[in-house]
Amino acid sequence: MPDGSVSISANHAKTALATRRQRKFKKAMTGYLFLVPTFAFIASFSYYPAIRALVGAFTQWDGFNPPKWIGFSNFVHLFHDQVFIGSLWHILVWSLIGIPLAIIPPFIGASLIFHLKSLRMQYLYRTLFVLTMVLPPVVSVLIWQYFYGHDGIINILLNDIGLGRLRHDWIANPDSALWAVILRGLPWISPFNLLIFYSGLQAISNELFDAASVDGATSWKRVLKIEIPMVMPQVKLLFILSIVGVSQEITTPLLMTGGGPGTSTTTPVLYMYQTSIQYDQYGYGMSIAFIIFVAVMILAIVNMKYFQSGQEEDV
Repeated sequence: MPDGSVSISANHAKTALATRRQRKFKKAMTGYLFLVPTFAFIASFSYYPAIRALVGAFTQWDGFNPPKWIGFSNFVHLFHDQVFIGSLWHILVWSLIGIPLAIIPPFIGASLIFHLKSLRMQYLYRTLFVLTMVLPPVVSVLIWQYFYGHDGIINILLNDIGLGRLRHDWIANPDSALWAVILRGLPWISPFNLLIFYSGLQAISNELFDAASVDGATSWKRVLKIEIPMVMPQVKLLFILSIVGVSQEITTPLLMTGGGPGTSTTTPVLYMYQTSIQYDQYGYGMSIAFIIFVAVMILAIVNMKYFQSGQEEDV
């Protein structure tokens, strides 16, 4: 009898375990079913275009007739294309200037706001910065296009301070057009980047700041020894986002200069757009997109591998 009761108890336990597993499986399947539409949209509008562009980079296609497989011909022609090579140089200069401007000023602004003693003033300044996000990028570009014009505010200010000899149409001159496009918005601070740094500063333990005060650390030492090392994850994130943003820059040169004068402000993405849309060379445009994708992916991997924060190294 005892053996029989033990066997029955074991069977009940197995049955109960199987029932719980079935319930968990049903709950999991319900959740997955709700995710199916999301994955379907991602596959349709993200993965499929990327795969289509990858395959199309090896074809000659005008957008209407069936694609013709031509192998690596697009890439061979691409690296002999002086316009494309020039656009790579433009985006390199843009990166060397634009990425530091996307990281350093927002960090300084976030640090200044973070150390305000009044929480109300912190909230006020955060709000003032975030309000600029309401302004569409297109409007900002058009405003700065006027600023850079012959009768724009920049030339007016130069004339008022006695530097009228420097007046010229900044975006109509090939020597200054690229610099004008890159520095569009200076000294504005990216509100998104500022909020990222501000959240990172808020995550720092107050004990570190208290210990630094006890040790007599000055404001500069506190920034260099505590704040900068502790916000390195945010720096890493914004560095990757800045690389992606700069490499995909098209709005500013398209609206402000159209890539000109000549090709002095042409970027790879703008050249891809012009090649595909204006000249109906979609296969060639896809090869440009493929090169941009590979370059950004390599830079992101290098950044993730070799620019680790101290917290990541400890793990």
